[in-house]
Amino acid sequence: MTVLLLTLSLICHVAAASAPPIDRVSYAGESVIRVKLKSVRDVRLIEALSTDMWSHGIYGGQAEYQVSREQRIAIDTTSLEYCVMIDDLDAAIVAEGQRLETPPADGGVADLAWFAQAKDLAAINTRLDVLAAIRPDLAQVVVVGTSLEGRPIRGLRISALPVGTPAPAILFDATQHAREWAAAMTGMFCADQLIELADLDPRIHTLLSQIEFFVIPVVNPDGYNHSWTTARLWRKNRRDNGNGTFGVDLNRNWDFQWGGAGASTDPASETYRGPSAFSEPESAAMRDFYAAHPNIVANIDFHAYSQLILAPWGYTTAPNADAALFQSIGDAMKGAIASETGANYTVGPIGTTLYLASGGSVDWSYGARGALSWTLEVRDTGAYGFLIPDAEILPCVRENFAAALTMAELAGRPVVISLPTAFPSSIASGVATTLSVRLREAVPGSIATRTLMRRVNGQSWQSTPLTLVSADLFSAVIPAAACGAVIDCYIDVALVGGSSVRYPATAPAALLTAAVVSEQVLVDEPFEVAAAGWSYGIAGDTATSGVWTRGDPIATIAQSEDDHSLAPGVQCAFTGQGTVGGAAGGADVDGGITSLRSPALASMQAGSRLQYWYWYSNNLGGAPNLDEFVVQLSANGTTWTTAATVQSSATAWRLAEIALDGLIPVGSSIFVKFVAQDLNSGSLVEAAIDDVRIVTTACATVAGDANGDGMVNGQDLSILLSQWGSAGSADFDGDGSVAGPDLAALLSNWS
Repeated sequence: MTVLLLTLSLICHVAAASAPPIDRVSYAGESVIRVKLKSVRDVRLIEALSTDMWSHGIYGGQAEYQVSREQRIAIDTTSLEYCVMIDDLDAAIVAEGQRLETPPADGGVADLAWFAQAKDLAAINTRLDVLAAIRPDLAQVVVVGTSLEGRPIRGLRISALPVGTPAPAILFDATQHAREWAAAMTGMFCADQLIELADLDPRIHTLLSQIEFFVIPVVNPDGYNHSWTTARLWRKNRRDNGNGTFGVDLNRNWDFQWGGAGASTDPASETYRGPSAFSEPESAAMRDFYAAHPNIVANIDFHAYSQLILAPWGYTTAPNADAALFQSIGDAMKGAIASETGANYTVGPIGTTLYLASGGSVDWSYGARGALSWTLEVRDTGAYGFLIPDAEILPCVRENFAAALTMAELAGRPVVISLPTAFPSSIASGVATTLSVRLREAVPGSIATRTLMRRVNGQSWQSTPLTLVSADLFSAVIPAAACGAVIDCYIDVALVGGSSVRYPATAPAALLTAAVVSEQVLVDEPFEVAAAGWSYGIAGDTATSGVWTRGDPIATIAQSEDDHSLAPGVQCAFTGQGTVGGAAGGADVDGGITSLRSPALASMQAGSRLQYWYWYSNNLGGAPNLDEFVVQLSANGTTWTTAATVQSSATAWRLAEIALDGLIPVGSSIFVKFVAQDLNSGSLVEAAIDDVRIVTTACATVAGDANGDGMVNGQDLSILLSQWGSAGSADFDGDGSVAGPDLAALLSNWS
């Protein structure tokens, strides 16, 4: 095994520590290591050995894990590669505690020196009171609710607007996870600077005159207090689970896709989801706070650590409908951070940038409430982890406040614009397209006009009014365009008073863009008949039951009753035929892998895509959400490349698409293999495939299109006449001279 040795500069600085208090949890023999994650197997292996992932990594990346001496010895017997980030965790925690016993001499409550060190719950609550007292015209203490152990969940309302004034609201909350002290300090800094700079910074002054801010620095007061008094690395709340374990992960307890991937049913797990959604008073209090403030249009949930700007979704790797908007605002936040301190943060959705995590607050606030919501994972990237040094706190909170202000300017508007379905990356040629738009007024009566702005091939902008469909849903038609054209759009909502809100937020600097294409179906396999060459199981498969078959599936809670049926019929490919009234696990995949392999489907053309509909269940049984469904591609039927991995259940038919450029050489054959896996004892796995297609989007050459814009019109006629009697682009029959037959071809294809 290769073990990457850590240079001394990477190890957290620790001092010789005195004996810890008797009531403090000891972390003797514990370390923090950074593990290379080169495969799904590596992830499963380290998670079988360590129950506590500190940072956030993705496959092919790396992540930090807390390990005991015994676990580290066991890891040394595997093929896992790692380096040591904190060699003696207990000593580092003791040193941190000793440092906090002697606060800086100039650490007064009313200046930036307060942020020279992390602060406990009592100090945070005191400072909230001080801030409200020094500017009662701007700040009022709010109590969101009461924790399990009876502690108030406190924060501030901050605005120059009188309480009750209709205005958009923005929520900054932090510390759902108790040990993330840097997150609590970041929330406090947001409150501090909004108040301290209200009359000094024109930017903040303007925002406070338009927006109602709410800052809740510690959502989990019981856990936070416990992390200071007893167990420094405590993460969850303090629920007594009744089996000797304590705590529910509040950020897996929200009622949006609750109980899916990335949330554990084991009360001992750090990601235990709880017995039901909103079972915990802390998460339920935040839900009720949203209900009491329907004007909340945007939210940042601060966490630590890893330097990430994360958007929905967390429960799936599929993009949300507003992915372009989230990316645009996320990039702006990243730029604000870089301008403030030079730090680099990564922008992306939770599910693909971080890991799958269902039942999270950000998914809920966006999916259930329509608020634009982000998780910000603050400093650092692993050298110190949760044990942030004093010198890192102020740079950390400054850069994240800069990001928060940028988000407030871009998202804190009286109207929230979103798309019920994602803007298409391509549009069929010659077909008008209806775009649906959702407009949610945080301040009723604020909209003057609603317009879709559009242009073709960079030409002049055209406007189309948005038409009311129902409630807050509107639509507009994008007219048909010729193949090869590029259509740009943005939505402009003019407000009463003269300002406007746009989507994307920075339009026209950022735009919604679609290519106009002509789609050709090269292969269409609906599985209604036994097509030649498809193999339902291949050499090397190890599954003992639940192997691939074709037919009309019999439903269980894990398997579909019906095929997808783009074509008429009832047949599809699926894993294991059950019996009427049979148990879900009666015919599921057991004992290994089973493969559905295609013959050579088509010859690869540039721009080709594989499309397929799939059904997948892996969230039942004794080992839920651990197995994966894999799609592989080959140019020769022998050498395979994994092109897609499904990690979470999709117990409804879903469309997937894989761009084949770069995966299959042009001119080569296209083979595809769908692999269902049962690699974990006690898991229950079912999969199904239907309507497999290979499509390409190439614009056909049209006789008469002399300028190549995809249309035949007066511009092409002018070119033809100017080339009459000579060679040129209007020589459509290729005889070397533009003449009557070329004119006839142009007129016959006139657009």
